[in-house]
Amino acid sequence: MFGGDVMLGRHVKECVLRYGPDYPLGSVAPLLRRSDLAVVNLECAITSSLDRWPGEPKAYYFGAPPLATDALSDAGVGLVSLANNHVLDYGVQGLRDTLRYLRERGIAAAGAGADLAQARMAAIVDCAGIRLGMAAFCDHQRDFAAGDDRPGIAWLDLDDEAAALHVLNDALTALLRAAVDWPILSLHWGPNMVWRPSERRRRIAHAAIEMGWKILFGHSAHVFHGIELYRGCPILYAAGDLVDDYAIDPVFRNDHQLLFELELMHGALRCISLYPVFIARCQTRLATAEREQYIADKITELCAEFGTQVQRQDGKMRI
Repeated sequence: MFGGDVMLGRHVKECVLRYGPDYPLGSVAPLLRRSDLAVVNLECAITSSLDRWPGEPKAYYFGAPPLATDALSDAGVGLVSLANNHVLDYGVQGLRDTLRYLRERGIAAAGAGADLAQARMAAIVDCAGIRLGMAAFCDHQRDFAAGDDRPGIAWLDLDDEAAALHVLNDALTALLRAAVDWPILSLHWGPNMVWRPSERRRRIAHAAIEMGWKILFGHSAHVFHGIELYRGCPILYAAGDLVDDYAIDPVFRNDHQLLFELELMHGALRCISLYPVFIARCQTRLATAEREQYIADKITELCAEFGTQVQRQDGKMRI
């Protein structure tokens, strides 16, 4: 089960401290926990530190309290991407705290670490007889980039496509050596509030699948994109958000979101089920009525642009 960005700071933080860690995701926890593995992008630091990143000032700093780790573990999240532009909002100490709290709850993480090698290292999870491995990269906030002796994220310069693909190939090679059945490439990429990936991102996604990645898990746009099946492999260019406190754009309606359930066999994708969700007051619930219809119509429209057909029957959506 893939969900998009999980932001547990700012107003969500206030709700967690006031109402408890089950508040943000408790309503969708039964659905998430039903899966063998739930995967999200953690779009914040989990830390008690109040020391902000010392680089160029940002408009937003997202920091969640240590209690927020229970919001993830109680909802059954077992794997997170940390390669994004907010995980170091509260500095290196915030990153270290995040890694420690996740490790204490048994939540695997990829995309950030004590140095470049650790940041690029994939997380490997065995579940239901299938071995999955995820490497995670981000194309923005360059000053968050890990170095040979500097903590940070696995930053990737997508403007230099050849160099970026070389890095992705190295990450894939390591996963194949570890006998991973399903290599997952997590990419926090592209601009906010756009419905479609750029031609460059489509080109990079196709090249990644061609080299051997089996799932591309994209995020950052804050809205979902259509799903492309390329050579039998799913490309989620943007998974949207799973929980946040963001202002609602009246055009993009970014409170209308999706969860993506991929049913995998050892060698092939069996199907993708789509679950409409709605974010309100820092809490995610299953969408109903008009909200569900809007989400269903939008994802059907966007998928059709990639030649992907969404089947809708008995209130369910499946690819």
